[in-house]
Amino acid sequence: MLAVLFVQIIGASMSGSYKQVFTKYYAQADSIDSMYALSDELVETLRPLIHDTRATILSENTNFAYLSLGLKPTQIYPIYGLSYPAGFVYEEWAKESRANSFIPKDFIILYADKNRYDTPKNTYEQEAKDIYHKLINGSYPYRKVAQSAHFLIFANTDEQHSNILTPTPKE
Repeated sequence: MLAVLFVQIIGASMSGSYKQVFTKYYAQADSIDSMYALSDELVETLRPLIHDTRATILSENTNFAYLSLGLKPTQIYPIYGLSYPAGFVYEEWAKESRANSFIPKDFIILYADKNRYDTPKNTYEQEAKDIYHKLINGSYPYRKVAQSAHFLIFANTDEQHSNILTPTPKE
């Protein structure tokens, strides 16, 4: 049993699959140092925007020091491309009957990749391109509030479906 476990561990470490996953989803970061630099860049870009610790974030980069902003892990929602507007736009979510409740996303963080969807290779990428352009053009209730060298940050403008635009409950 121990020998099988040893073989699995060695086989996994020799496999290039871990690197494929790492570079596919974190293509902006090629080392641990660059991941820390991206985290610092994102935190410094977000710091002036996050005034309420109830904020929720939908992000392509979940590897940042969100605790330093007063946020919890349950407030960070990972995405791997824009393919599901029902995850951040209430009107899209409400089009279908669902068992779960809508969780407003106060900020959307995307990588600032200029060549993001130049030539879509499949229908998934075409849908993502359409959603991205709707987000950029203001078709969804979000507006771009910040941009850094590597990130675009959009803020929710829907006062009815937001965690931070609603008044804090009085106790």
